[in-house]
Amino acid sequence: MDEAPPPRLQVKSVLKALLLACALGLPLWALWQQRHGFLEALATADPGLVAGVGLGLLLYTLCNASIWADVLRALGWRGSRLQATRTWVECEALKWLPGGIWGYASRVVRAPALGTTRSIAGASLVAELLLTIAAWALLALLGLALDPGLRSLLLEKLTGSQSSLANKLFWLLPLLALLGGATLLALAPVRRAIQHRLAPLRISGWRPGPLLRALASYLTLCAFHALLLVFLVQAVFPAPYSWASAAAADGSAWLIGFFAIGVPGGIGVREAGITFFLSTHLSTPEAMAVAVLWRVLQIAAELTSFALSKLLSKRLSEPCTRQ
Repeated sequence: MDEAPPPRLQVKSVLKALLLACALGLPLWALWQQRHGFLEALATADPGLVAGVGLGLLLYTLCNASIWADVLRALGWRGSRLQATRTWVECEALKWLPGGIWGYASRVVRAPALGTTRSIAGASLVAELLLTIAAWALLALLGLALDPGLRSLLLEKLTGSQSSLANKLFWLLPLLALLGGATLLALAPVRRAIQHRLAPLRISGWRPGPLLRALASYLTLCAFHALLLVFLVQAVFPAPYSWASAAAADGSAWLIGFFAIGVPGGIGVREAGITFFLSTHLSTPEAMAVAVLWRVLQIAAELTSFALSKLLSKRLSEPCTRQ
């Protein structure tokens, strides 16, 4: 007979299942409560602006992928930026395809094809993640600093008594995910897994120049990402919306989704965060429409970049085949 899993692993599995159920169930319930206004907001959105944001997100995805080359170069790698970009795109975009063929370390598996070791690739992934967290955190702080009125609006929104029960649950979703993540982190197996992930950083030979260049590039791209959010908001609700407000919303929602441990891609949680911030300027259905469009366009951009990478790979291999 198969042995039952240890109690702690059972607790972890139950918590992850509950978090995923909350991440998907509560937003869907909230959307159902606001479905008429939500569908109307989608139907009246400016298609030209939406398409422009989609193209901007495609550019963002390709540029973001290329920065991995700088992180690798901080460890002495001398390969092609195009090759690193294609590897990043093809590995990261697979998480949206069925079949479970994507994993956090998929780029590590392909390290030999890049001309580097798996230990260096593993260290680069951890460094890339830390740089990305720093960039999004700085973006959120900058947005809040440049828009002091947003802080009071957020507090009023959080403590107000006018929202329906569905909306209140929608606002509380990020908090629930963060609390669940903190509970998971309190479990010893999870802490050991995090320590194992950070272990590659002990590798020697880091070069600060490429790392600083990568951080500056991530900050620039985060600022551009927030600008695209401004345009998407205006596509749904054609009224002034400041870059600072978008930066605070975009950066905070990214962090909320990332730290919602156990929720794949932060799906549902990031949308709740975006909706919470945008609802200080838009109606709840309009904010939900922007949040859903934002996610759909980002997934479409990653899958399009994947298709472009595969097309480029096929074109590059054709001359060799003809010879």
